[in-house]
Amino acid sequence: MNRKTILLGFIAGLLFVNGMFANDPRIENDDLDLNTIEYVEDDIDFDLGFNTADYLPEDFDPNQVYFNINSIDYIKEEWVLQIDTKKYLPKGFDPYAYPSDVESINYIDENDAFEFNLDSTSIFVNGFNSNTNLSK
Repeated sequence: MNRKTILLGFIAGLLFVNGMFANDPRIENDDLDLNTIEYVEDDIDFDLGFNTADYLPEDFDPNQVYFNINSIDYIKEEWVLQIDTKKYLPKGFDPYAYPSDVESINYIDENDAFEFNLDSTSIFVNGFNSNTNLSK
């Protein structure tokens, strides 16, 4: 029994080691070497249906730079907003102030109830009854 256990453990260890080295990237495989792939480059001449030389200037060279983009002078202007925001903000407002506690942060909750003071008598016709059943 002891001999079978040792033999089975030895075989399992060999299978484990063989599995570890099965995907060794250092093994050279010619099928997956990118340097052995031959690329075919075709020089295809396109026929546009017209002669482009008729539409280009004489002695036109597509490889010559006709315009230097570095020759453009840019004007850098600083735009300053000329609005006095102090009259629209509360007194003592500091936009860079760090809130001292969580309670000092104000936010609008979606579930807050809003009350509209709407006088509907000026909108609807005299004698309008909203409880009238229109399905009759």
